[in-house]
Amino acid sequence: MSVMPSKLFTTSEMARTCGVTKHTLFHYDEIGLLKPEFVNAKGYRYYSLQQCYTLEMISVLKKAGSSLKEIRDFLDNQNTDRFVSLIRQKQRELELELNRMQRIQSFLDGALQMAENAQKAPRNTPAIEEQQAAYFITTPVRPDISDHEYARKISEHRSYCEEHLIIHELPYWSIVDQQQLQSGEYYPSHIASKLPAPAQGDNIMMKPLGLYAVMDHKGSYETLEHTYAALKAFIQSEGLAVCGAAYEMDLYNYFTEDNPEQFVIRISVHVSYMRPSITIAGRPGA
Repeated sequence: MSVMPSKLFTTSEMARTCGVTKHTLFHYDEIGLLKPEFVNAKGYRYYSLQQCYTLEMISVLKKAGSSLKEIRDFLDNQNTDRFVSLIRQKQRELELELNRMQRIQSFLDGALQMAENAQKAPRNTPAIEEQQAAYFITTPVRPDISDHEYARKISEHRSYCEEHLIIHELPYWSIVDQQQLQSGEYYPSHIASKLPAPAQGDNIMMKPLGLYAVMDHKGSYETLEHTYAALKAFIQSEGLAVCGAAYEMDLYNYFTEDNPEQFVIRISVHVSYMRPSITIAGRPGA
């Protein structure tokens, strides 16, 4: 074009008007994304008002995560159907990213809560308290697996939550089922992560509302049996009986301490008061 049309923007005016740098406009010209409307004999670039709207579209798509190549392909074949399809694709991608950020936020909130809980109201001696219902996403584990296999199960659990974009709290929990608990084998039956809201599914477990015998264990996982023994003796002395699983929540663990002897694990055992026997004609009956 030999004659410059009227009402065009210089590169400086275009950059200032649209909130970009001159370098950005030069780069877009070089890669064919947004070429100037007119270039004079001295090589000065000029842009039209319509190109301000195009530059705005480029900015929006970039913020939505589109690559410059994706944007150029769209502009080369621009129409309403492609625009709607592209925007819907970006919405899906942004939803996934938002979920990822929510998971990270929940993880950090849980890490902070875990540390704060350990600093206040330690349960150094057994106590009975009423606890609310809670829901967990779980991964089952066998009682006879090795430490290496257990570590792989934790990795499997973590990967499942990430792949399915499951928002859960930190820390990881362990659940010891009632049969294991009563037999004196305190190996977890499930690795678990607490969910922020009720849920349903094959791998969802609910911790029931009710009474729990609670005590903090200090030390490594290998010495948990001593705290369980103290809890079971306390439960019996209080006229209670184990009626469900035990739930282990890490307060201080490898996230906060490098010495296993400084770990703190809160154990909550579901209990109920034993029913008194019924007396018939002065004799105990069923």
